[in-house]
Amino acid sequence: MSLEHPQVMMPPPALYLGGLLMGYGLDRAIHFPAIRFTGDVWLMLALAVIGALLVLSAVVQLRMAKTTVMPHRAASTLLTSGVFTLSRNPIYLGFTCLAAAMALSQHSAGMLLMLAPVVWVIHSHVIAAEEAFHSEKFGEAWQDYCRRTRRWL
Repeated sequence: MSLEHPQVMMPPPALYLGGLLMGYGLDRAIHFPAIRFTGDVWLMLALAVIGALLVLSAVVQLRMAKTTVMPHRAASTLLTSGVFTLSRNPIYLGFTCLAAAMALSQHSAGMLLMLAPVVWVIHSHVIAAEEAFHSEKFGEAWQDYCRRTRRWL
């Protein structure tokens, strides 16, 4: 069966936002203790900056290559340079850093707990669907890229 586009069913930003909102709900319902530790502000800032830079760099590269940013649309070009040498999924890595930064900024154990299932869904469903499409579309070039570059980091 030939794929016309990745079979991504839900926009990844909505998954991350949903996880943050569910985490907030957990905090309100269960009254987890606030997460505070020495250096938490610096860690939060570092994660926010790294996350924003990963997402922005990847989006700029995708736009310059005139290919889609949308995961449910067919990519026209396989990007293997720039930020895509660090990770095959720099946008999802960036979103994960940003969600962790948000959880730390809110001192939220619930948000941090909910980040784990969100990352699992991204890894097991969204990335799997994208990679199945890319494997079919880009063939050996995709396989070579996978051998050189890790999925996350």
